[in-house]
Order: sequence, then structure tokens, then C-alpha cells
Amino acid sequence: MSPTKHSSSPENNVTFTINGTKYTVDENLPACTSLNTFIRDHANLRGTKAMCHEGGCGACLVAVTSEHPFKETAMTYAVNSCLISVFSCHGWAITTAEGIGNKKKGYHPVQARLALMNGTQCGYCSPGMVMNMYSLLEGERVTMKDVENSFGGNICRCTGYRPILDAFKSLSVDAASDLLEKVQDIEDIHKIKICPKTEKACSGNCNGIEAYPNCNGTMIIPKEVSSIHLQLKGSQWFKVTKLEEIFDIFDKIGDVPYRLVAGNTGQGVYRVTEEPKAYIDVGDVAELKSLSTQPKLTLGGNMSLTETMELFYSLSEDNPKYKYTRVLADHIDLIANVPVRNTGTIAGNLAMKHEHNEFPSDMYLMLETAGATLNIAQKGQIINVNMLAFLDMDMKHKIIHSINMPELDENYHLRTFKIMPRAQNAHAYVNAGFLFKINVNDSGKVLAKPTIVFGGINPEFIHASNTESYVNGKNLFDRKILRTALKILDTELHPDHVLPDASPEYRKGLAEALFYKYVLGLSPPNLPKNLVSGGKILERPISTGKQDFETNQSVWPLNKPVPKLEAVTQCSGEAQYVNDIPTIPGEVYAAFTLTTVGQGYIANIDP
Repeated sequence: MSPTKHSSSPENNVTFTINGTKYTVDENLPACTSLNTFIRDHANLRGTKAMCHEGGCGACLVAVTSEHPFKETAMTYAVNSCLISVFSCHGWAITTAEGIGNKKKGYHPVQARLALMNGTQCGYCSPGMVMNMYSLLEGERVTMKDVENSFGGNICRCTGYRPILDAFKSLSVDAASDLLEKVQDIEDIHKIKICPKTEKACSGNCNGIEAYPNCNGTMIIPKEVSSIHLQLKGSQWFKVTKLEEIFDIFDKIGDVPYRLVAGNTGQGVYRVTEEPKAYIDVGDVAELKSLSTQPKLTLGGNMSLTETMELFYSLSEDNPKYKYTRVLADHIDLIANVPVRNTGTIAGNLAMKHEHNEFPSDMYLMLETAGATLNIAQKGQIINVNMLAFLDMDMKHKIIHSINMPELDENYHLRTFKIMPRAQNAHAYVNAGFLFKINVNDSGKVLAKPTIVFGGINPEFIHASNTESYVNGKNLFDRKILRTALKILDTELHPDHVLPDASPEYRKGLAEALFYKYVLGLSPPNLPKNLVSGGKILERPISTGKQDFETNQSVWPLNKPVPKLEAVTQCSGEAQYVNDIPTIPGEVYAAFTLTTVGQGYIANIDP
């Protein structure tokens, strides 16, 4: 791929490809048009499904290959097409379930294995499952653990997930032998497409084949990254490539309502109640996607959560002063789901917290616990503020430019927690962060004022300030001091009661238990053996399961277990469902209504 070039004059359309076919979008589409709507209603590719429109079910997933504006390298990742605005797709190569394999050209191994191993029933979720796994295979080497950890955002109401996970685990680098045995004759059952590069049956992963950055063989559109200005009905859409362009637009639009757009994943949490008059797409501003480790770690505000998590894992291994970032990476893995994290940004998450103080932002909690600061850009200057000051700051015509992460030595002990209804893809009942500078070998003396942060208590509560002050300079391992600290914490926790949140009593108990868990995790001397496990996070091993059924070979083909005939068409998006049928002109819509008259005649009908 050639280096990114920047054009000076704004364009008036958005161009991208879907399965290798070029599409151009202009000002004739409404501002609210999602990529999902465009794929289904304009490109007429109904294999990509629509369901929750919140990024939570995974039915709408597609694969995107785009160029990283800072690294200038191509990357392939899954996105929720229901959340992405079609106007944000400039320069993207988009691949749907129909694009990776079909009846005519042969099926992709992901599609064939899901069908062969009975991973579909109604099949409505199957194209999204397929595209999530396809995107994983286009990245690094995928393990069975990666597979288990990557489908929290794909909901299936039929199969119970075991056959789905088995099918996808068979594509991992450490696949169990029993899974591989089940798919060894797959080419005899399903027609596997031929790779255009190797001219052999598709292996499921073209990563590393230079001429084909994804298995579909679809190259990203060669383009000059340029500004875009579209005059839409009732609003304007701006796409910028440089930081200063944002402030030029602020001057141009004045006081009209505007919205900064990057991943747009916030729509899955808080719907826009009043449509802005101006949208400013900042996703291609390289400066906001930048990363610096010298003199200290600075993260661009528009780094995605996935990028940030991967960076933290790497940095924690390479730099002792940032060893604590592994804790943060583990916590990011609990935020939303993989496709949401692929496009959701640090700045976007913090902006939601700024606008909605009740939002239990995990990113805000982690950064406040670690002692990070924000660089806020406004016209002509960049100012540095702490996380608390940010919440009270007027952010009109300002943006989160970058985040400064502190260095912490071995005396600092940082841990964060998130208690939620399920392992992924859920907001916290309570989340918590603790940072203590403590000499574990000196009877647990707290050497500086610690940080004790909670989310999910009430919109105004962040720090347990009284508890922080009390334990400063004291021996945290002294049982009397710990009991007193817990009593003080109990007096300053006042959870609100807003349905459907858990009860205030439950959340208060959670917060206190998490503080106790943190102390146990420091491994105080002479800790009773029955309390040691209380300080640990339970790790679930890779799940396994099997299906038992009876069959009598003497009467085969009667009761012989065979793959469902329509399974592979469900996996390829070729199966048609009721809402995949295009609307007919003059079509009549009907709905059930309730009446207080048991039997009667309709007197009249509204015109």
C-alpha cells in the first residue's frame, strides 16, 4: 500500500467498496443512514442482518479493511454496521458474508465449518458469527482462548453456543484433535472456494499473503485522504484529516449544535435525542491516533479501545514502569465487545462520561485510578487537566487531544474491578479502582495518600475521599485499621436507586467487598489460608462440551446424523428471511390492535 497522501480541496462524496464493488454516497442520503441500512437497502445485500441497532447482538457484523491514519498500514477488523455511519466509510473495503463465499464460487472454511458442525438453527445470527470469526483470522494467530473471548457481542437464541464455538475453535492454531477430526472431510461435503493467490482450496486465512490483505482478495481503495464536505438535508457532514481543520469548522458553524464522530459506538448507549446541525468526522486525523512513549506514554485520544488494550499488554511486558498497564488491559477486555472496541475510542468513552455523569465509564475509572491527565485542544493551544477537572470543563469547541499515562514504580499496587451481569458486553453494577503506594514488606504501611475510586454509586460520587485520608500513613494490614476503614467507607457510600440498576444495598455491599478483596490481594502476612483465594480473580478455563445421541447404523440413512441442508446458505447470507424481502410499492402494513369490544363491526377507518 502506498503512503497516505493528503489533498487540499474538500470532496463532495464518500467512496468505498463492498465485496469489491465500488459505491459512491453523496448528499442525497439522510445524515442518519447507517452502513447497515446502505448495505441492505441500497447495495441490496441482505445477508448482513439488522436487529438491535445498538451494537449488542452481532447480527449486523461486517469486515472492514482500512488504512490506519497514523501507522499508514492496512488492517482488517469487524464492525457493527448498525452503528457506523455510511458517511464515515470513505476509503474502506467492506466485506459481507456474501463476499467471502457463496454457492457460485464456493464457500469459505468459516462458513463451511459452522454449517458442518451444526452451528446454525434458525440461522439469523450466523452471517454475523461468520464475519466476526473471519475478521479474527485476518489478524494475528488465533487460539481457542481468543475464540472464546471474542463472541461476547454475538447473540444466538437457538444453539446454546457449544457447536458455534467448536466450529470456530477448529480453525485456531491450537485446535484440539477431536475438533480437527470432525472437519477432515469437509471438502467432500461443501464446495470450498479456490484462493486466487495459491490456486488451492481456501485455508481460511490469507494473512501474510502480500497481494491479498484479506481472504476475499479485495484491496482497499487507493485514495488521497482528503477533507469532505457534504450539505445534507438539515445538516452538514465534514470529514477532516488535520487537527486545525476541526477548529476552522468550529469557527464556520458558530453556535449550532454539532457532533464529533469517530466510532459512533456511543449510539448503542445513549441515543441522540436532538439531531445536530453539523457532524465532524475526526476518524482520519493522524495526530489524534498517534502514540508516543518518550519521554512518557502519551495516547492519542482517538486510539481505539482494541489498540489501547493491545498496547498495554505489550508495554507491560517491555517496560517495568508501565507494568501496571496489564491490569488496565484486562479491564478493557471487559468493556462492551470486540467489534465495539475495534471502533470505539478513548475520547469517545470519556465524552460520554462528560455528557452523562451517571455513565459508569470503565475508561474514566481506570485513567482516574492510574493518575492519568488529559490534553485538551482548543483553537491555538493545548491545555493539560486532571480527570476530575475534565468533568467540570466546558467542552464546547474543544476536543480530547491525548492522554498522559504516569510511570509507577514497584511500590505502587494498582487493581481495578468490574462486577456486571455477565462476563462481557454489559455495564457494571459497580466498578472500582485502587492505587496504593505501600511497602508490603514493612507491615503494609501506606506511604502516600491512596486512590479509591468507584463507579455505579451515584452520578456525583467518584472518590472515597474520607477513606483515602484515613488510611494514609497507616498499616493497612492491621485488622483494627482495616475494620475502621470499612466503616468509614460504609458511611460515605450512598448509592442511588434508578431502575433497572441493582438495589442500592447490593451495590453498596459490592463496593465494600471490592475494597476488602483488594486488601486481600496484597497478600498480608499471616493471612489465613481460607482467605487467600478471596484476593484473586477467578479465571475460567476454556470451555468444553459434547453432544450425545443415539443412532442405529443398521437402518441408515434413516436416523443417520447429517448436516442440515440449508445450513451453509444460512452461513453465507444466501438464506432469505421475511425482513429480507424488499418492500413492494403500495404494500399494505397491518398490526394487531386491542379493543374493548369482544364482538362487533368496524364503524369507520381513519383516512
